[in-house]
Amino acid sequence: MRIPRPSSLLRGLVVAALVAVTSACASGGGRARPASSAPAAAADAASPLEGEWRLTTMQLADGSSRRVTGFLRFDRFSNITVHAELAPDEPVARPPRTVVANFTAKAQPGDGAFDYTGLSVGVGAERLTEDAANMAEWRHYELSGDTLRVSARDRAGRAAATLVFERVR
Repeated sequence: MRIPRPSSLLRGLVVAALVAVTSACASGGGRARPASSAPAAAADAASPLEGEWRLTTMQLADGSSRRVTGFLRFDRFSNITVHAELAPDEPVARPPRTVVANFTAKAQPGDGAFDYTGLSVGVGAERLTEDAANMAEWRHYELSGDTLRVSARDRAGRAAATLVFERVR
């Protein structure tokens, strides 16, 4: 009888172990998977903010308004994208400085305000209007049916400017 060399014996043991591990992983170990405690529909409940919104107007603290174009998108992962720009026929528009707000972020809504994470401004300062608010200030919101108002507030907590959006159907 021939005695196998240690290297070929070791190789055989490694191959056998790999086959056993691979079989166990592929079969799932024969254990039952636990059932989810929440129904799938409840886990996937959409936020009332989810969807595409069209910018209709910008209201200022003094009661005046500006003609604007733009949108707000809020997805099921709480990602928000906002673009607001003065309309070409708006008398105060001074191209190329026509952007009022342009940013993306992860936005956790709660109690009338967004909590932003990873806020990223989409345009340079040379495109922003001279009176543009800091993008992080566009965090206060009010939802009423198919109308969404997003405001930047002044130091006293009053709405300095409000972007008014309508849900896109």
